[in-house]
Amino acid sequence: MKKIIAAFDGLRFSESTLEEAIRLAKQHQAHLVGVFLPEFTARGFVVYEALVGQSGSGKEMFEELAKDDQATYHASVDTFESACQENGLNYSIHRDKRSALKELLHESVFADLLVIDPGETFSYLEESMPGWFVKSLLHEAHCPVWLAPVKRGMIRKLLFLYDGSPSSMQAIKMFTYLFPEMSGKEVLVLSVKSATLNLHLPDNKLIQEWMKRHYKNVDYKVVQGDESQLVALCKEEGQDILLVAGAYERSKLSTWLHPSLADELMRQLKAPLFITHM
Repeated sequence: MKKIIAAFDGLRFSESTLEEAIRLAKQHQAHLVGVFLPEFTARGFVVYEALVGQSGSGKEMFEELAKDDQATYHASVDTFESACQENGLNYSIHRDKRSALKELLHESVFADLLVIDPGETFSYLEESMPGWFVKSLLHEAHCPVWLAPVKRGMIRKLLFLYDGSPSSMQAIKMFTYLFPEMSGKEVLVLSVKSATLNLHLPDNKLIQEWMKRHYKNVDYKVVQGDESQLVALCKEEGQDILLVAGAYERSKLSTWLHPSLADELMRQLKAPLFITHM
């Protein structure tokens, strides 16, 4: 892994994204790019300006707020740059100007990994987590996405969410290729099936054959239940885990990580989540 991009809202800087991106870049001696994206609602300035017109007091207030935002933005960039310098990283700063989502998707074409806070919205409008921005990003990103929790310690165990679909296996392979140093970690391949299906691991022989050649300590678990059962099992493993899952397909929803499941994993777990798709 040679290039990691970290997405930031310059007006609401994410410390968790910074910490995780710095940690990963140091670990892999990767080039780290801080992508600072525009806050698309601009605090409602466009609406505000339309309401107040060009009146003297209204225009002056708008200009003062704009200056405050510029100062906040520059402080965020300075924080990122200082952290990179203190940690001896090779880094770049991209100040993207247009649509935050379009810019980030374009950046992801040329990245090995994208790090972002799952609560990122690029909007001052209140949204439940995950918001529209992160959902859209997971649907369209052109590289794997690492959702950074608010705070985490050392990763003790890897949870591979697997249902036999190409999307879930692709996520496991991409994670393995990007993080070969994780091969010594304890691994749980977790699969949940409805009560109408048998409890055999999908393509049991094939996946075990593949896993044995990449990981030393692997266990397999298939349980009856639904998405809520899967989330509960993940929570039982604690916070010192990392989840790996296939995500939304570009053209259609995966049979595995449905939007409702992805949303619940992000809401209820404090562990990092690695997501990619075919």
